[in-house]
Amino acid sequence: MSDSRMITTATPLPVIALSLLAGVCFLQLQPALKGPLWTSSEILMFLPLCLWLFYRLPHYRDVFALLSGFLWALLFAQVYLHQQLPAALTGQNIVLEGVVTGLPDYSDKSVRFNFDVTQYISVNNHSGKQKNDPVNNRYSVLLKSSMPSRLRLSWYYNKGEIHSGQHWRLMVRLKPPHGVQNPGGFDYEKWLYQQAIHATGYVRKSTENQRLGKVDKGVNLIRENLLHILSGLPDPAYQGLLQALTIGHKSAIDNRQWQVLRQTGTSHLMAISGLHIGLVAGLVFFMVRRLAPAIICKYSSAPQVAALAGLAVAGFYALLAGFTIPTQRAFIMLLVMMLAILIKRPAFSMNTLSLALIAVLMINPVSVLSVGFWLSFLAVLIITVVSGARVVNQQFKIKAWLQGVRIQWLIASAMLPLSLLLFQQGSLVSPLVNMLAIPVVGLIIVPLVLLASFVSVFSIGLSIWLFTQVSELFSLVWVVLEWFAELPLSSLSHSSVPLLQSAIALLGVVLLLMPRGFPLRYSGFILLLPMLLYQPPRPEKGAFWLSVLDVGQGLSVLVQTKNKSLLYDTGAKFSERFDMGQRVVVPYLNYTGIQVLDLLMLSHGDNDHAGGADSVLQMLDVQQLLAESEIIEKKVRVGRGDKACESGQRWLWDGVYFEVLHPDQGYKKRNNRSCVLKIWNNHYSLLLSGDIESKVELRMLRSATEKLKSDILIVPHHGSNTSSTQAWLDKVDPQLAIVSAGYKNRFGHPTTKVLARYQRQGSRILNTAKSGMIQIKLPVTSGSVVKDVRLQRKVSTHYWNHRL
Repeated sequence: MSDSRMITTATPLPVIALSLLAGVCFLQLQPALKGPLWTSSEILMFLPLCLWLFYRLPHYRDVFALLSGFLWALLFAQVYLHQQLPAALTGQNIVLEGVVTGLPDYSDKSVRFNFDVTQYISVNNHSGKQKNDPVNNRYSVLLKSSMPSRLRLSWYYNKGEIHSGQHWRLMVRLKPPHGVQNPGGFDYEKWLYQQAIHATGYVRKSTENQRLGKVDKGVNLIRENLLHILSGLPDPAYQGLLQALTIGHKSAIDNRQWQVLRQTGTSHLMAISGLHIGLVAGLVFFMVRRLAPAIICKYSSAPQVAALAGLAVAGFYALLAGFTIPTQRAFIMLLVMMLAILIKRPAFSMNTLSLALIAVLMINPVSVLSVGFWLSFLAVLIITVVSGARVVNQQFKIKAWLQGVRIQWLIASAMLPLSLLLFQQGSLVSPLVNMLAIPVVGLIIVPLVLLASFVSVFSIGLSIWLFTQVSELFSLVWVVLEWFAELPLSSLSHSSVPLLQSAIALLGVVLLLMPRGFPLRYSGFILLLPMLLYQPPRPEKGAFWLSVLDVGQGLSVLVQTKNKSLLYDTGAKFSERFDMGQRVVVPYLNYTGIQVLDLLMLSHGDNDHAGGADSVLQMLDVQQLLAESEIIEKKVRVGRGDKACESGQRWLWDGVYFEVLHPDQGYKKRNNRSCVLKIWNNHYSLLLSGDIESKVELRMLRSATEKLKSDILIVPHHGSNTSSTQAWLDKVDPQLAIVSAGYKNRFGHPTTKVLARYQRQGSRILNTAKSGMIQIKLPVTSGSVVKDVRLQRKVSTHYWNHRL
């Protein structure tokens, strides 16, 4: 029977799947769901009608699949937005009950965990007593409304008391999902949306915090036990990597290991997804298929029994990984393919792939927001096009191995240009490294990891021994990966590419993946050239661009001239695994095509200004470091010309002037030792003031009063009451005042008093907490700096982003 008869319809199944995908994607492109009529919740009433017409009108199923996809995604979005935290409850002390889900993530000072709320109890005042005033009546009504059902909480200085499945009563302070917004950086708000987390917050110190007796027993307890076993292995070097491969817990992988994985194009090996689940299922499939004829009953065939066995093992692995979105997607795709084998249809065909796509979209339409969604389906599409139905149905011969090598080479080659487009970095050694690493990891290490996990239920000692042997094997693999990563041309970095060049490059990838003999197939190489030759824009001579990055409660500013780049501060460091230099600054510099940083200037040594410096120095070629002498002594870099920051230092870059105005003497307080930098051209000026306080402002009024006048001011000390005195503001007199602060930060920056001073001064005030990254292009010609401002939250916003 022909494969096309799996579903009898006038509209081909791949067309239906693509139409459904288009509808889902169109909804995800909407900036808001409260404005246009077609995104309002009222039109959801047409969803049943669309589904009924889809069934009744087979010749128009592509049209109704498109409409159904849009409405189905809209339904998911509206359900999520309906559980937003009411503004009146933001920052209030809320007592609630719920259960810990997933694996708690412990760091040096805190633990972070997901918390599914079962009951909202009360809103308390700041002393911890329940409110009984009329205002609390309004709070009580809000608590009975559609409140957030899943939270992401932090508990500081917790002594290891939080475990998966526990029920707790907690006093918390919540806020809407909010993350830093920068081009090229991690979109935390989108991640929270994908995880169906409706609010974030922290646990308050209170007597209300009590563990309830009930504990939910499930797979997460097994995962947590495995995490405990893996954390106690003799060799800690590969604990994080083994945790990622075993239970999908990647937070213990250090920055150096991630860098090796990126340079070799093997980051996907540390994320349990379609590759691992597919390889494990395939290995079990072929093993059982060989053994099944001797034990099989007369009612089933060997491939069918093998498919069920492979599916069972894959399901066990997906559960160990926490059944996260990538593993859900991988398991659904595998389920559809194994079902095709069970009904004796080709596992790799366009119809099977289309059914898998439809299933993934119907179960979770939000999955299209993940880059892994597109890469996974692209990989399966390559397998389908190259191998057709032969991979599963052929005998297990050397020919199948050669076919597998060819498929892996094509997948890795296709991922290189896509990695450049999506991540601004691609590994040139990836095709070769993956051909060596994937068989070892997928067919040896992962099966042994699964065996050790299964054995842990019966014998902890034997499980530890197996994990130790796997760690030894992984050490050999890691030596190979490090050798490839250290090659001079192991990876290629590129700036973000505009939409037109990206579309042309994608067309080139599609052509190169076409079968042999396809007309103009090798012209795909030519279509890749616009992407590879693209040069990001730079300021003209005499102009400079200012980018105030959104790093939360901290500061990081990039200044670009025609040929030079200066970075002023790097944001904070929160743990050994997380800092703003790695998560925000370096990704943005890669996004803009900056691989060489001419000058890194650290205003002073406070964590919120210099915490990310180590990551920047490690991941980029920094030509010179300018900072206070203590920092220069700690970060010894031979032959780099690093200097201590001192008043009077001057230089000229591409017609743009730079001068350090402070410090001019020693100060006990670190904030007052901040390097103050003025930048100007013929028409515009910028003042970067660090964390200076009123004492330094007063001194600068005497020593550099004629140099203070500036069009743009980075507000000192994030808008603290200790700075921005009126006398100093009168001299600076900025048209634009930019505050770099965290949303709802515990310091209350910027304070109301300071904001009032700038308003009286007539300055326009911008805050990265509300605007995201702020970019201003200051040209050679004169004009108004207040008008030509790019706010990240306005130019790149989606319906899931926090509205301020």
